[in-house]
Amino acid sequence: MGKSKIITDYGVYADDTLEATAQSGITGTTGNANFTFAGKELSDATTAKGDYSKALAAVATGNSADVTAKNQAKTGLVEKLAVLCGSINLQAGGDLGKLQTTGFPLAKVGTHQQMGPVLNFQVNRGSNAGTMELKVDKPNYTDHGTVFAYWDAALGDAPTNIDKWFHRSSNGHSVSLTGLTPGKTYPFAAAYKGADSDPLIWSAIISKMVGD
Repeated sequence: MGKSKIITDYGVYADDTLEATAQSGITGTTGNANFTFAGKELSDATTAKGDYSKALAAVATGNSADVTAKNQAKTGLVEKLAVLCGSINLQAGGDLGKLQTTGFPLAKVGTHQQMGPVLNFQVNRGSNAGTMELKVDKPNYTDHGTVFAYWDAALGDAPTNIDKWFHRSSNGHSVSLTGLTPGKTYPFAAAYKGADSDPLIWSAIISKMVGD
């Protein structure tokens, strides 16, 4: 799981939402013993928020020039909040408890799903000679398909490491292996595919004779 962070980019926030969020964060950060600001991160954001609030209020009874001024003040506030929140994230080092004291919203942090063992691995003879049908059940989490493995005994004993067998990848959860030798027994295995850096978790080996 990734480290916790607060949002740093508020450019897409609606005017009123930005004002309320900035006020909440500045209030929560001011005097907060969890954070110190050697520079002007907090004071600059506080000033920018004040300027933005004034410009936003002026729009209600103003003209196009007031709208332009408000947009400029908004850009300035977004920039200062990015600096302030970036400093907060750096100081917090992913500490959720500290970040929750700031009043700023937490960013969504993605989680990495590790693949588990395959479910219900099945190996069956195909309808054509030299064909085997391999399949597994779809897991209850997101995967990137399935890797099916087999070994030809004509090449010697199967390596202990199934990573060194012949592989066929599927974007789904089944595959048809063709061109196998009828009447010969092959070992088969399967593993769900996760991220490229994830090791494959192989199933128990199923050995079955290919039909003719």
